[in-house]
Formats: sequence, C-alpha cells, structure tokens
Amino acid sequence: MNSTDAASGALTESDPVDSTADSEIDENHGNGDHDNNGSGRRIRKGERSRMRILDAAARLLSCRGYAATTLTDIAAAAEMQAGSLYYHFDSKDAIVEEVLRVGIDHARDAIDASLAALGPDAQGSERLAETIVAYVNCIVAESSFTVANIRCYNESPPHTREQLTSALRDFADLWVGLLAEGQADGSLRDDTSPKVLARLMISGLNSLASWYRPGGELRLDDLARQFAAMVLHGLHPTTDA
Repeated sequence: MNSTDAASGALTESDPVDSTADSEIDENHGNGDHDNNGSGRRIRKGERSRMRILDAAARLLSCRGYAATTLTDIAAAAEMQAGSLYYHFDSKDAIVEEVLRVGIDHARDAIDASLAALGPDAQGSERLAETIVAYVNCIVAESSFTVANIRCYNESPPHTREQLTSALRDFADLWVGLLAEGQADGSLRDDTSPKVLARLMISGLNSLASWYRPGGELRLDDLARQFAAMVLHGLHPTTDA
C-alpha cells in the first residue's frame, strides 16, 4: 500500500474567524487547567481532534483515493472547519502521509499480535499462515488506514512515498524473514526466493482492498484460510516418491 489542490479550504489571516480553530487554540493557551501529570486537558482535546481528522481522512482516502479527496472533504467528514485542519497539519499531503504511516503500523500490529498468540515454537509455515490471515483481516475488516495505504501510496506525491520507504521496506522484510524461517526449518521449500515470494504475496493480498466485499458468499475467514492454504500448498517441500 495524481494531484489535487493541497490548499483547498485553506483560510488566510484575513479570512473570517474559524470557530473550531479558535476553540483548539484556546484549549492550548487558556486558563491553565491541567491534569495530574502536568499535561493540560487542552492538549488531550487537541490530540483527539487530530485523530478525528486522521480517521475521517482514512475513511475518505480508502474509498475515493488520493486525487478525489480534498481538504474540504476531510474537514466536512471530521465535522470541522476547513481552516482548523491547518492547526494540526501543514497540508493535505501531511495528513495523507500520516494516514499511510498509521496504515502500515496497523498491519504490523495485527501481524505481531497473531504471531505472539501462536507462540515461539511454531514452524515457519505456521507463522506465515497466521500472518496471511492477520493481514487479510486487517485489510478487509479492521483498518481503513491500511486500505488507504494500499490505495493511495502510488497516487501520492514522490515526497510522501519517500518518507514511507523505510517503513514499507521493514514491512516487506517481515514477510521475507518469515519465508526464510520456513525454509530454514524445512517447513517450506527452499528452491524459491523469499524476496520475490514476499512481494508477490503482498501484492496479491493488497488486491483484496479493490475487489472483496463483506457480506458475500465467501466469508472473510474462509478467504484468508484459502489464500494461506494455496500459498503453503505450493510452498510445501517436495518429497521423493
């Protein structure tokens, strides 16, 4: 896991007062009401507003893509004034970059949780199967951020893609490592390239974001398990007759 007006909906200093932006500013420079750890109630609300923007952006980007999503759209979905977005983010691309980064984090978190539940003694083939299932669920059922990453990465500006290069490389390396583990312990065939296979598998799984629709004849868990079975069947080590 293209162009648009990145300044859409922006307010200049001479524009009418933005009440939402003012409320956010007041919460950071108001009467000094703080909580026990010294951070103000105002900061917490600012963080909630920031997350509201990201949630709204993720929903829109996952459905519409990069080019068709404007700052005005994001502000409306977040139920905020358009100018208020600039209190939290410098531009549309800054929002997009953060949404895509969170999408990678959500996928990693889902995979890490599934591997932790499996335990350290599982074979590489088992770990790969659970990773496939976790990623399928993340794409289809759990994270609009991850879907936004899949849909919008190639549409986003070069600078945004550059900022995500390291995180995406680490994500691919996770799959490469799982395949290499299975080859090392004999649970996966060792005559294939983990790097090539990892990218083929990620690409195939990412395609679910464009065609799978919940509620159809194929249940999500069945789909995930079928994909895992097909991959593992093709990667099982051959045995001599």
